[in-house]
Amino acid sequence: MDWYYANNGQQAGPVSQEQLGELYRNGTVKPFDLVWNETMTEWTPIGKVDAFASAAPASPVLEPAPAQPAAAAPESESPPVLAAAVAPSPAVSGQAEPPTYLWQSIVVMLLCCLPLGIPALVFSTKVKPAYLSGDYNAALEASKKAKLFCILALVIGFVVQAIYIAINVFVVMGEMSK
Repeated sequence: MDWYYANNGQQAGPVSQEQLGELYRNGTVKPFDLVWNETMTEWTPIGKVDAFASAAPASPVLEPAPAQPAAAAPESESPPVLAAAVAPSPAVSGQAEPPTYLWQSIVVMLLCCLPLGIPALVFSTKVKPAYLSGDYNAALEASKKAKLFCILALVIGFVVQAIYIAINVFVVMGEMSK
């Protein structure tokens, strides 16, 4: 019998019951990750499926709020669409939310360097949604890019301002020497 499962918010499968049991045993699939096969009417957390009771990992894992999968599939072998089965919030697994750098990106966009401030702002707005959807790596990557663009905008903004001031000083000094 083929099984489908949700891992990190993505539907995967089909896999055999033995393969899914091994993924559950080694921790790749968590007790709150949803599974489905053609005999089931809806997606169910693997920790609540009797067929996998013997494959349960030894260490207890906190269970997040249950996800709401889409309606049951018709009498076919393809799994129902996994509507809201997402990975557990990183907060459940103890990962802190990466900094967004939102206010910094707004400041550098308005005061330093608009062309580099815009991508800083775009990446800073991607941090929180990625974190809340359970994609900690995407949140961390967006945070790093927001920080990079903030720093680049700040440095380039200061360099451009220094060049502008230097040119004005030379123009004024040239006018005064006439």
